[in-house]
Amino acid sequence: MWEPVQVPFVNSEPLPPLPTTSEIHACTNILGETTLGQKTATKIVAVNDKIVVKYGTCVETWEGQALVLLERHAPKIPAPRLYKMYQEDQEVFLIMRRVPGVQLDSIWSSLAASEKDDIINKLRDICEKMRKVECPIPNFYGSLDGGGLHAFLFRNINDYRKYLGPFFSESDFVAGLVGNYRALIDRDKHQSPNYKAAFYEKYMFRVLEGHRSVLTHGDLQQKNIMIVENKSGLNSDGGRSFDVVLVDWESAGWFPEYWEFFIASWTLSFHWEDEWSWRAQEFLPVFPAELAVLQQIDRDMGV
Repeated sequence: MWEPVQVPFVNSEPLPPLPTTSEIHACTNILGETTLGQKTATKIVAVNDKIVVKYGTCVETWEGQALVLLERHAPKIPAPRLYKMYQEDQEVFLIMRRVPGVQLDSIWSSLAASEKDDIINKLRDICEKMRKVECPIPNFYGSLDGGGLHAFLFRNINDYRKYLGPFFSESDFVAGLVGNYRALIDRDKHQSPNYKAAFYEKYMFRVLEGHRSVLTHGDLQQKNIMIVENKSGLNSDGGRSFDVVLVDWESAGWFPEYWEFFIASWTLSFHWEDEWSWRAQEFLPVFPAELAVLQQIDRDMGV
């Protein structure tokens, strides 16, 4: 199993000049922000054209660990390079190379058909490369730092600060998912009769079995896909070509191969009247039966 790096962590040379904590807090070029009470839960700031920093009380070191693993063991997968990771006053700081370009959702509707095809082809190539990365442990299901699965259906019902896992077989993965639903029923018996939990426990395995554990981004929606025009080349129809980089790896892990499309098509990400909901199946493998079962347990859990 790959060994996570120690925190604080500083990447190997060469590095650009890195900002101090004071400079990060003072930065006004805010790319994204969420708050929790009076504190910054997550903030993303562009310090300059080379450095972006993600920090806050809800930023987790496992996202930084994922970026280090990708750089060292899957360098062909385009992701931000982590320069430095540290914790100070309950805030975690991830100082990264700033990915050029724009979020795909900000430009998708304005692209020509050949440009969209070019991006879909690039995404297909990236996803195929991800599925070829060998998991360090056979039948391992967990995060890229070797811990639990950082996905909403695996957030511990009895302690939302924790995640279930890791698991060392697909059957244990499914049992963990169903067991979390059972824990919800046991906690809030008025929500649903126990017969449904018993049904899941008996039959869920029939659908969610026989799949490989594969490297999974875990939140592959348009806002986490950065694109930048490749000035040195054109697409196959003579139009603009783009380079593609995946960002926001906090939900990454080793999941069953059906998981990526399930998360990508999650209610908050997909709008079925939009073209993107159809084009996604061109670069992600689709498992219709598994998708239906996961969507059902997602609705039942209401998380």
